[in-house]
Amino acid sequence: MNFITVELAKVHKRESFECSHESLNNYLKLQATKETKRGLAKVYVAGNELDEVIGYYTLSSAELPRDSVPDKLLSKLPQSYSGYPAILIGRIAVTKNQVGKGVGGQLLVDAILRCVLHAESIGTSAILVDPIDGGAISFYEKFMFKQLPDSKRMLLKIDHNLKQHFSIE
Repeated sequence: MNFITVELAKVHKRESFECSHESLNNYLKLQATKETKRGLAKVYVAGNELDEVIGYYTLSSAELPRDSVPDKLLSKLPQSYSGYPAILIGRIAVTKNQVGKGVGGQLLVDAILRCVLHAESIGTSAILVDPIDGGAISFYEKFMFKQLPDSKRMLLKIDHNLKQHFSIE
C-alpha cells in the first residue's frame, strides 16, 4: 500500500483509529490538534479514501542531554552546549487493521526523510525515538536506530550515507 502523508487537518477522521496502545489512540483523538496549535509537535497522517487515519507520526525538536551523547557525536559538540540538538519522532502508530501491511515502515521512512530534509536547513544531525515497548525497539532496529546507553531512547545519525540513501546532497 502506498500513500502520501500530510499534516493532520480537520478533514481527517480520527474517531475510528485504534492501535494496540491506548495512549497512542488518545493522543491522536484528544491531544494532537492542541499540540500542533501550540507549536509543540507536527502530526503527519496517512489516510484512506474516506479520510480515516490509518497511521500517524509526530515530529518535534529535541535535545539529547550531554551525558547521553555517544562519543562520536560528543567530540563534535562545543563545551558551551548543554546537549545535542536532535529531531524527535515522538509517536508513530498504525491502526490495527493495517498492521503487517508495511504501513509502519512506510511512515517511519517518511518521517526519516522529513528529518533529513529539515536537517539541511536547521542545525542537527540526529533523530531520536522513544520506543513504547520491546516490539517498537525491534522495529526501530530494523531501520538502523541504535539504543543509547543508560536511556530508553534510540538514535539514528543523519550522516552522508543516510542523505545518499535519499539522494540528498
